[in-house]
Amino acid sequence: MADVRRFAGVTYDPSRVDLSRVLCPPYDVISPDQQAAYAARDPHNAVRIVLNPAPGEARYAEAAAALRSWLEAGVLRQGSEAAFYVHRHTFEVAGGSVTRTGLVAAVRLVPWAERAIRPHEHTMPGPKQDRLELARATHADVEPIWLFHPDPGGELRGRLAQVVAGSPMLSADFQPEAGGAESVPVERHELWAVTDAVTTRDLALVAGAVPLYIADGHHRYETALFHADESGGPEDAATRFKVMLLSAEEDPGLIVLPTHRMVKLAPERSLQSAISQLQIRGWTVDETAGLDGLLARLSAPPARNRVGFGLYVAGRSTYLEGVAGPDVRNLPRSIAALDVGLVHEGILRPLLGIGPEELAAGNAVAYARDPREVEARVSSGEFDFGLLMRPPTLAQIQAVADAGENMPQKSTYFWPKPASGLVMALQEPGSRLGPSA
Repeated sequence: MADVRRFAGVTYDPSRVDLSRVLCPPYDVISPDQQAAYAARDPHNAVRIVLNPAPGEARYAEAAAALRSWLEAGVLRQGSEAAFYVHRHTFEVAGGSVTRTGLVAAVRLVPWAERAIRPHEHTMPGPKQDRLELARATHADVEPIWLFHPDPGGELRGRLAQVVAGSPMLSADFQPEAGGAESVPVERHELWAVTDAVTTRDLALVAGAVPLYIADGHHRYETALFHADESGGPEDAATRFKVMLLSAEEDPGLIVLPTHRMVKLAPERSLQSAISQLQIRGWTVDETAGLDGLLARLSAPPARNRVGFGLYVAGRSTYLEGVAGPDVRNLPRSIAALDVGLVHEGILRPLLGIGPEELAAGNAVAYARDPREVEARVSSGEFDFGLLMRPPTLAQIQAVADAGENMPQKSTYFWPKPASGLVMALQEPGSRLGPSA
């Protein structure tokens, strides 16, 4: 289904830099403070390419200059032959160690309508314009899009396991939060290059035969597709491909976290009125033992064919649960099955007057991944209440993507993110990619 190919990756020379100090997270999760801290961590930190701290439009030229100068100095080096790369990411969850292993490949960019690669959320113009300017300036593909795919028989995972039985070409213990916060565990990143003909052929055939779903990188995908059309060139032009990390959905390290909502009501709106409307429709409303009790309730899935969410109003925590779907007319089945779908389309929009325009304005709803942040900002009076969410399951995300629908914004947060700076690709004008295997 997908055209999956090897590429000559650009990686750091570990004899020239401390790899643990030059990696950074993807551009869209780096705060301004972290941007400055990563840039200060090492003069060759990848943030100077993926999110250069120079002001305004100068950041694109500065990013391009950094990439070129590091290549010329040998700090970065391009592989002598095309390869697939295998990435192993080891991190801590609930005090235990978890490992996720994925394939890094160049995948042909195709329109969403072709269905080889499937999205699940809307995009916004601003981030796409930013990434387009960076691609134009650098002539490079500087960080991978993250995809997941079904691998029920373990065929692809089995091949990757054979690769990682050997020694990696690169490895780094990376602190993913600038400033060296002790509370954030160190993650280990390892990279292998695969060049032998038999293995690369098998990897291309297996990875190309399954549907691919965007985990993280919708904006970068659409930007790369536009840039490919803008650049033109032959069908095997490097700009017609994007570096992507493919993870099996069965991999225990493929984790989706929730994103919670904090809501500021318009003066004419009443939260209690909205709750009463839900109760009339058969929703149950159960008070819990504080925020910890609410989080414990959310850790278990709702009853079959039901959806639920947590409500936090300063000093009071409540769990609400109702039947999936029937509250909202014309809501696609795949969205109606989501907690977050019913919250947005069954509560925020019809009962509280917070629809797409209000969300876009950014004043009515804010987002947080830490429930303690929700507790603090609601208790301070900054917001009227918080909505504590469960994450969607991978099966739910697939169902939305397969139906050609889009989740409400901030519905998924795949974690932890793959590090930027492990492997990049050059896309010089006229450059081409080799055959698929």
